Amino acid sequence: MRAMLISLVLLLTACSPAESSTENTNVDLAFLLNNQRLVATTPKEIVPPLAVKVYSLTENGECDNGKCPQTQLYIAVSQYGEIPQQTYYVTEKQPNLTFEHWDWMKTTKYSEKRPSVSFVVSYSENGKKVLETITVDMSDVHYETMAQK
Repeated sequence: MRAMLISLVLLLTACSPAESSTENTNVDLAFLLNNQRLVATTPKEIVPPLAVKVYSLTENGECDNGKCPQTQLYIAVSQYGEIPQQTYYVTEKQPNLTFEHWDWMKTTKYSEKRPSVSFVVSYSENGKKVLETITVDMSDVHYETMAQK
């Protein structure tokens, strides 16, 4: 009987609700965590010099009178290894900012001096599509506008 009573007490305490965590008040972080989208990851089969993940975050809302919510990219950069150095970059907000493709030719060129990865994005500016190459390494990000269509 005593063993059954102890088992019942243990069962009841195990099923009791846990204490709730404190409410987080960082609205920007909550928006980021709930709305970011992973849009690109460096493919492992190409063996890039760095691991790069590109996340997209678009403001809430809809297009109105030709003005649409803006998007920015969060770029996570990591070395390979057991204890890799890691960093991140955040682009400026642009209308219709979109990841286009990895730029492996530029990645190969830059990696001779120091490991870096390049990719191409596009966005709208004055009704025209702008292509831009973004090159990231462990200490810097570089933007190079390529063309307008």
